[in-house]
Amino acid sequence: MANDKQVKKDLALIGSKFLPEEISNIDGRAEVYSLEDEYAKTKKNKNWLVLFIVLIFIGLIAGLTVFVTYYSEKKDSNIEVSISEFDDLRLKEILNSSRLSDNNLQIGKNEILSLMIEMRNRILEVNNRYLARQNSVLDKGYPDNVAREKLVELRNAENSEVNAIKAKYEGQINKKRAIIGEIEREKIKADRALQKENKSLGKFDDENRLYAHKMKQLQDSSRSGLNALTDFYERYIKYIILKYNPVFTSGEVKQTLERGLAKDEQQKLREYDELYARENIISRQRFDETRTKINDQNILIQRLAGVGYENSVPPALKSIDNISKSIVNDYETFSFGLTSTIKLKNSQIEDYRIALDAVLKERPESGYIISAVNPSRISIHINRLLTVKEGDTALVFRTDDLYIGEIAFYRTSEGMKAKLVSLAGKEKMRPFDRILIKIK
Repeated sequence: MANDKQVKKDLALIGSKFLPEEISNIDGRAEVYSLEDEYAKTKKNKNWLVLFIVLIFIGLIAGLTVFVTYYSEKKDSNIEVSISEFDDLRLKEILNSSRLSDNNLQIGKNEILSLMIEMRNRILEVNNRYLARQNSVLDKGYPDNVAREKLVELRNAENSEVNAIKAKYEGQINKKRAIIGEIEREKIKADRALQKENKSLGKFDDENRLYAHKMKQLQDSSRSGLNALTDFYERYIKYIILKYNPVFTSGEVKQTLERGLAKDEQQKLREYDELYARENIISRQRFDETRTKINDQNILIQRLAGVGYENSVPPALKSIDNISKSIVNDYETFSFGLTSTIKLKNSQIEDYRIALDAVLKERPESGYIISAVNPSRISIHINRLLTVKEGDTALVFRTDDLYIGEIAFYRTSEGMKAKLVSLAGKEKMRPFDRILIKIK
């Protein structure tokens, strides 16, 4: 315990900073803390500044609440104006949508029209080029089979080029049409919305006038496209006219036309001659059918002449008519001349037959050899009082004691003929050898 004093001294030096009073006051009793005593002390220490600040804060909150309420009521009182502005904005958006659809629709139609005109112009260029080649082939005077082959080749080549052009442009046109279809559906929706807002459209008069001006410009461009299409059709009509109303320029065709037009032929037809039937030339029925064909041809040519063709077609039809009538007249002249000649020859032959018959009445012969140049087709003259059948045979004499040979009769369209059966010697048959028919 010798050191107790020293420890106490040291503790007294550090106790106020690091140790509680209980340690520094070892010998003393510990102090007791009383809540009631401390609370009683605080009642005497009131802070009025804090209370004042709280009251001011409450007042600010109340004022702010009143202001917000007033502003909201004022805002609600102006809600009608805001809705009106919103309606105008919505209507304007609908109008713009409809106008944009109209604008795009017109532009799309103009583009399709432009593509169609361009396609048809290119096709027309191909048609004109091949038409010139076809006319060149026809004018060169090739044989019919060669000309047909060349024309078929040209038409196939033309169709190939035209189909390629159509395939190219129709693909582009179909795409444009699909876009236009979509635009038209959008425009229908916009138009329906505008019909509901019809009373409010008067607010946009200035914009409507500007829009109408722009649409007029587009329509003017569309009319320009229509004018181009009209020009195309005029040129296309000229192509069609030239295709089916050609101009004959080759020397040979031109000369043929001139010859055909040199004289205006009048057709002259003759009646049926009974000689035709007797000589088995042509039957009356066949003759009448030929006359019907001639009449049919005249009807068709006259009908075509009345169509109103252009260029070289009318003179060509007239030339064909004249040439046809001239050919018919030539054949009628030929037929008449031939008939007259046949009648004359028949008359002369009949005179010979009468003379031979007169001789045969005075002699016992059955007939005479007229010509034996062809042994298988011997011309003969038989007494008309005798009946000769096909297959009958006869003996041929030159004199009463000179036997030449044997012949057999057969019938032909020209009458009865004979053929050599046998010869008795080296002598051949000759005209006016006597025929003696074997009696069965």
